[in-house]
Amino acid sequence: MKNTSEVYNFFWKNIKEIIHSFGYKIVKIKKQNSKKIATRLAKQNRISAAAFNTNHGAILIRKNKYFSVQVDARAGINHLREALEWLVRESISLNRTPLVFIPHFDSYHNFNIEVNATWDKYIDLNNFKISELSLETDTTIQAVMQHNIVGFDDLSMLCIERDHVVTDKENEKFDLIVRHNRTGLKIDSIHTGIRGIPNYSVSFKTSNRVFDTYKKVSNKIQNYCAIHVRRGDMLNMVNAYPNLNQETQPDKIKSIISEVISPNSKVYILTNERDKSYFNSLKIDYEVLQYFDFPELLELVECEQPDNFLLFEVEKLIFENAKIKIYTFTHPEGGSRISLSSHLGWA
Repeated sequence: MKNTSEVYNFFWKNIKEIIHSFGYKIVKIKKQNSKKIATRLAKQNRISAAAFNTNHGAILIRKNKYFSVQVDARAGINHLREALEWLVRESISLNRTPLVFIPHFDSYHNFNIEVNATWDKYIDLNNFKISELSLETDTTIQAVMQHNIVGFDDLSMLCIERDHVVTDKENEKFDLIVRHNRTGLKIDSIHTGIRGIPNYSVSFKTSNRVFDTYKKVSNKIQNYCAIHVRRGDMLNMVNAYPNLNQETQPDKIKSIISEVISPNSKVYILTNERDKSYFNSLKIDYEVLQYFDFPELLELVECEQPDNFLLFEVEKLIFENAKIKIYTFTHPEGGSRISLSSHLGWA
């Protein structure tokens, strides 16, 4: 062992495995109006998971009960948005108000500059659209941030491990339940296992700032097409995407778009390619537009505190509202769309 920390981690990992083998999970509890946090063992075999409660498809969200997730991952906004979606879905299944985590963005996606922001910068926390697919119903719910909760420090709290199953008793007893999930992403044993979380579709409405910026740009480029060209970090993943560099070369892009986009058309390109002149050859046949052609977008990233994630959110709206959309990757589930690459992916 190199140091005390490694010895501690080795010891703790083995102790936890022994505890788990006897059907227990480690939980941390803070009682109401108390500042102390105590560690306890909770029996996890022969448990009865907290039951989902609906009334004719209406989602009953308790305003005085909260659920949140501790996410350790530093990632891009799409990864963290998926983590937020799982948080919301589990919150609803417990009939609790979602308490959103603070996103910790990977600075690699922001010119290696840290971004300190909360979710309300990018999405509207008052308008989460929940669609319960089997019932064909839509419900709008509100999420909260910690500072929105009056008397937060006085709440009773249950902090649970990644695969701890919340019981009815725990769900009724504690004001706040926080699940530690390092990545924040799907936990099979919880989300599709004993908890049996219903098959919701969660939609996030963009924040006013994102939408207002989009409108300013869209008013200038009506009747346009859009191409998403994912390069950057993806080019280093040659095992997964061996042909991506070749398939996103300007001449290759031209051969694809010439079949669906008329010459001289306006084409907005959103990309993580850092070379601003990379797509210049396409300008011979098309009116190519990128973020730096619009002061409203340029100021988001070429400033003292750049936020490339905010730019991405605006550009997503630009892309979604284009008359013709061309994606980087082929649809991973067999859907029909125009793509630059033969590789599968969502972008």
